[in-house]
Amino acid sequence: MKLSAEEKSKLIKISSELLENYKSPRNSQIRKYASLAMQADCYDEFENYIKYQIGRSDQDQLPFLNKTLEKVMEIKKSEPDDSRCLLKIAYLFGVMAREKQYKEKIERGDRR
Repeated sequence: MKLSAEEKSKLIKISSELLENYKSPRNSQIRKYASLAMQADCYDEFENYIKYQIGRSDQDQLPFLNKTLEKVMEIKKSEPDDSRCLLKIAYLFGVMAREKQYKEKIERGDRR
């Protein structure tokens, strides 16, 4: 099962928008989301985890997590097959982790 270039581009755009507009969690947490999406047996398992994170998060993380949940639910609506949906979600968080790492490095002034 493989994502098309068009699907990947859309997911990269969603990732960038989330990182640009909301205070996101640490890179390690984003990688956990990607890992869970790859390991989940069904979409509902992943959605349950995001809702759990919303319930236990700090106020400053809520806007990011709520918008992320909204985007993940949109992905599910457009992709009813759980395996493919989770593949898209894993890709979304994978590219988000890479972009977050890059932005953190730039913010620290370490551009090597």
